[in-house]
Amino acid sequence: MKKQIVVLSFACLLFAGSQLSFAQSKMKQESAVAKTTVSVANQKALDVINLLERSNKLDAQQKSQVNDVFASVERKSKGIDAIEDVAERQAKRETLQAYVNKKLQAILTADQYSAYIKKMTAK
Repeated sequence: MKKQIVVLSFACLLFAGSQLSFAQSKMKQESAVAKTTVSVANQKALDVINLLERSNKLDAQQKSQVNDVFASVERKSKGIDAIEDVAERQAKRETLQAYVNKKLQAILTADQYSAYIKKMTAK
């Protein structure tokens, strides 16, 4: 009887340990995904900043504002990716791109914005 209780206790401890391990690995995966999405937004902002720094001067305030625009766009983009209907998703993406262009036009000078549009249409 004592052997059965010991074996049963051991099995329960193994099960509990495996569940804790699984929960920790899931949390690590979720934090890695969160870091990846943040880095994607930062990478897009850095691409635009680097593109404009080569041809036109950007000041520190403009760099910060461009980073803010792309961070907010990344959050909105996640919601768009969840849309099942292809036509609706495409319409939302076009609306989002118009939003980005409007925000960047307000942040950048006319020369900087025209360089941005020229490079984006070339892609």
